[in-house]
Parts: sequence; C-alpha cells; structure tokens
Amino acid sequence: MDQPIEILVVDDEHEMLVSYEKILSRAGFKIRTTTSPSESLRLLKEDQNFTLAILDLHMPEMDGMKLLSHIKREHPYLPVIMVTGYGTLEKGIEAVKSGAFDFIEKPFSSKKLLESIEQALGQISYVKKDSDEIEGFDNIIGRSDEMKKIFHLIQKVAYGNANVLITGDSGVGKELVARSIHKHSLRRNMPFIPINCGALPTSLFESELFGYEKGAFTGAFQAKPGLVEIAKGGTLFLDEVCEMPQDLQVKLLRVLEDRKIRRIGAKEEISVDIRLLTATNRNIEESIEKQLLREDFFFRINTIQIHIPPLKERTADVSLLVSHFLEDLNEKYDRNITSIEDHAVEIMEKYDWPGNVRELQNVIERTYYLANPPTILATDLPGYLNSNNNRKSTKEWEDLPYKEAKERVLEQFEQNYLDYQLKKFDWNISRTAAECGMDRRTIHRLINKFNLKIDNAREK
Repeated sequence: MDQPIEILVVDDEHEMLVSYEKILSRAGFKIRTTTSPSESLRLLKEDQNFTLAILDLHMPEMDGMKLLSHIKREHPYLPVIMVTGYGTLEKGIEAVKSGAFDFIEKPFSSKKLLESIEQALGQISYVKKDSDEIEGFDNIIGRSDEMKKIFHLIQKVAYGNANVLITGDSGVGKELVARSIHKHSLRRNMPFIPINCGALPTSLFESELFGYEKGAFTGAFQAKPGLVEIAKGGTLFLDEVCEMPQDLQVKLLRVLEDRKIRRIGAKEEISVDIRLLTATNRNIEESIEKQLLREDFFFRINTIQIHIPPLKERTADVSLLVSHFLEDLNEKYDRNITSIEDHAVEIMEKYDWPGNVRELQNVIERTYYLANPPTILATDLPGYLNSNNNRKSTKEWEDLPYKEAKERVLEQFEQNYLDYQLKKFDWNISRTAAECGMDRRTIHRLINKFNLKIDNAREK
C-alpha cells in the first residue's frame, strides 16, 4: 500500500491548524502541524518524508518569507504554498519570486486549498531518488552536477517574465527546459506555443507568427490568429531562433517592447501579454557576425541564458538515461528487457555522443528491438560504438580543427540516424518526420545531401 502524502503546516493560529487538520485528513493526506517556524525547520531536518509545506505569511516568531527562504535553501525541491490573511497580489508575487509554488488568501475554501495542493503535487518532478540524490526534473533526466545546476536555475527563472535564451547542441533537450520553465511559472495554466523557426518557410513566417485578416492576400479566405496571439497570456517558445529572418526579428523586437501585434491586412493593433523563450544550437557570436541574428534582438531575448552542456561532458547521466529509455520502451512494447550489461554501459559512457541525448535514445531503441531478453549485451550495440574505431579514436577527424571535426562527426550521426529511421518506418517519410520530430523538408534535404536510396519512399 502506498504511503500517504505527508504535509507540513506552519501557522501561529491554533484555530487555523484545526481547520487544516480537518480538510487535509479528509482528503487522505498525512499532516504535521506546528505554530513555531523554528520547530518546523527542525521537523523538516528530522523527517525527510514531507512532500509539501504550507506556511502562513505573518507569524510573530519569524515571518513566512524568512521561513520560506530557510526552507528553499535547505530543501530546494520541496513545494511551498504561502497563505496570508493580509494578502495582496504584490505579496503573493513576492512569495512566488522567492520560491513559493503558489499563494492563497484567507479566508479560503477547502476546494481552493486542495486545488493548489494538487497543482503543487503535479509539479513535483523527481524521476527517482537514491540516497537523496536528485535524478530528474520534470521530463529532464539527469544527476550530474551540470544538470543539477540547470534544475536549480529553472526554478529561479521560472517565476518571472524575463526572456530566457537556451543554448546547447542539437539533441540536448532545449525544448524540455523551455517546457519546464513554463510549467513552473505563473503562466502554467496558459498556452505554451513552440515554433521551430527552421521548419517554417520564409514566405509563411510572418503570417504564421502574426496572423492575417480575411482578404489580406490571395488565399486568405478567412481571418486567422497568429501563433503570438494564440500564446496570449502564456509562453512563446522560438526554437532555432537564429533561423528567423532578420526583418521578422525587427518586428518581434517591437512586439516585445510594445506588447502589441498587428495581423497582416489589419488596421487595429491587438494587445498581447507573452513570455518569450528562445533556443539555438548555433554559436551566438558567429551568428551575430554572420548577420543571422540581430544584435539588438539578441540583447532583448538574452535577459537570462541557460546553457545545456553536451552529453559527453556529463557522462554521469548516461546510465540513468539508458534506464529511463528502457523503462519507457518496456511500457510500450513489453519485451521485458530489464537490464543492460555493465560492459555495454562502459562502452556508452566512453562514447562522444555527437547527437547527444537524441542519439542515445535512438541507439537504445534500436538495440531494444534486436537484443534478446532480459539483458542488452555489449555485442548488441551498434558496431560504431563497439569497435576500436569509434569516434573517439578515429583518424578521420581527431587531427582536424574543432569546428571542422564537429561538423564531420555530426554529419556522420545525421546520416546514420536518418538511414536507420527511414528503414524502420519502411521509407514512409511522413511517418518518419512525425515520429522523429522532424519536418519533411529537412528529411528530403538530408536524403539528397547523403544520397540515400529513396526508391521505396512514399509520401502520405
């Protein structure tokens, strides 16, 4: 039987603690209460089973904001709900900025309290805990020091409206970080709208972004809101932002300054309240130098920057990711492959992973289909991982300059990855695009680039 969720409540009013006891006990929670903030810190230190804390804002011994600061320093992943009888929106926002998940005002209904608790519990994002070691955050898997820093940073930047630029190589999980920021923000109940700037044709970019009125151009038979407008109140995520045409960077810069847009063909402006998150796998300085990214636009979107290191720099995450991918595959296909040989893990930890987490996931999926249950052996891994001529030692690139070597290795990954996926889906390009999170235009470009055989390809 599952252990009940344990909640710590701190309030200097005994009557309020009695109310909490009734509401939370009826809802099936285990509750510990105290009127003393210092006692609450002792309880948290002695009892590691608390899942959530509820704090009153105004208490004589120590106010809730100070207590919140202590808790977030010692227990950064514990969700905290602030409660106040003197509440204003400003006080609530201040509490959330300081790390609280939510705030509610007295008097509150039991429904409001339980809704807030339910939302907070839904945000608890540990994938696993082993000896108190955090191994994940939302859908982001990792236990390396590098990833733990990112988890902390996500929590810090989520509460506000600052624009965030997420950088890192292809396949490291930039969109996952963006979604996590939105999920932990005050906008979490509003839309999250992702846009792959590299997948939108230049001719359609402006209409997709800002929308259009009926009759604005040939084929505009009815008005259509743009993605910026659809994201109103929520978060707009621009992936591959350096691929955005410069004239649209200028227009979006104005949107960020004025918080207004005008559909194509419209006379009136529409007010929009959005938070902008962006991502790129390009070198920022080179992109500005090559005039792919306007400098003034960069300064606007780069209020806060989060850099996700490549997988080769966080090998401590490899075995954890492998286990996670195997669990997912077993849930889908039930082949009951429950373990992986230690030597196979060693091979993967020594590999460079130029395609990062995406490449690792592809390797595990490929191996999953070919291996014999219940264990994946080193001999089941793809040859380029298992051979002495793997990418860490191959003479094809190790003497090249860094940039050229990186491009060479990435090309090899792209070719191997696409060739495998096309064969897996019987050369159905539409399905390959959908399953791999790619657009068909990119797939066609890579097929032509690597001269892959497409005799059996079929469009659907």
